[in-house]
Amino acid sequence: MPQEIQPPQYEEPIASYLTHLYSRKRCVHACRAEHPEGVDKWQASARPALRRLIGLEGIAASAGGHTPAVELGDAEDMGVYTRQRATLFTEPGFPVPFWLLTPRGEGPFPLALTPHGHDKIGMDTSVGIAHDDDHRKKILQDDRDVAVQAVERGFVAIAPATRGLSDATVKDITGRHGARDCRSHFIHSILAGRTVIGERVWDMERLIDWASARPNVDASRILMMGNSGGGVVTLYAAACDPRITVAIPSCSYCTLVGKNGLVHHCDCNAVPGILGFGECYDIAGLTAPRHLCVVNGKKDGLFPLHEVDRAVAGLRRIYAAAGVPDRFAHKYGPEGHRFYKDLMWPFVENALKKIE
Repeated sequence: MPQEIQPPQYEEPIASYLTHLYSRKRCVHACRAEHPEGVDKWQASARPALRRLIGLEGIAASAGGHTPAVELGDAEDMGVYTRQRATLFTEPGFPVPFWLLTPRGEGPFPLALTPHGHDKIGMDTSVGIAHDDDHRKKILQDDRDVAVQAVERGFVAIAPATRGLSDATVKDITGRHGARDCRSHFIHSILAGRTVIGERVWDMERLIDWASARPNVDASRILMMGNSGGGVVTLYAAACDPRITVAIPSCSYCTLVGKNGLVHHCDCNAVPGILGFGECYDIAGLTAPRHLCVVNGKKDGLFPLHEVDRAVAGLRRIYAAAGVPDRFAHKYGPEGHRFYKDLMWPFVENALKKIE
């Protein structure tokens, strides 16, 4: 492991105040189960609580009787697959664009969703559409064309624009929010009693609804794979929606708050009251007994390695209690904040064989 740079430390009395504020004793839905029956019982209460906390019930109420409609463009021949640009209106008047990549043949094919992180053109990045030479280099060096990787492995792949991290965003048009569109969207979201995380999960669920109804999709095999902010979406979506059978959050998994009180994720990923629910491993533990592979980069400066390791240890305990320790894996890539296809895809392929 590389030598970690020591982060700044809070001084007293703030350090003690934060330790008290974030005490695990206050986590109402922390997983304390020690056997599969206990995990089942915990999930039965914790999953609905998490859905409420991130605002999914409020979003559903706001949407009312809205039926998500899809506008699907013409199919472009890409050789072994076709590519179509589409838009799904997940809420009244709110469009979420996405790319749909479909393998040749009748199927049914497994489904892959690849939400992106802080990248305005992330849905293009995921399908290998480079906007300039530097963008093309980054896509290739960092394995970022994950939707193409998926369709070439026989998945119907959906590369959506992630709400708040793309043009599907309430932008910071005045600079009031630090000229950060993701923070602007977060503020507008919480003022309405919801969260951006909830909105992003809502969008993923509506995409799954739409795709699952297509005759060429095998809805019993659904993969979600995202890096950075897309990894956080993957983490929450897999926790909330049991239809997701394999989840790969990349360069995003770490404790929400370190033992030193430092917060590790972007403001737009914040869920008010989440540490009264539990830590990141309690959220991720809702994915058990389904397959989950967490990937981190050894040189990723966003997440302290000792906090990543602490979060992984917490999650291992939950998977062991669920009786399926072999369905969870944690892998370190040798570089930084990027995808690692050589680590992710062997896990996915092995998991799908077991599901079959």
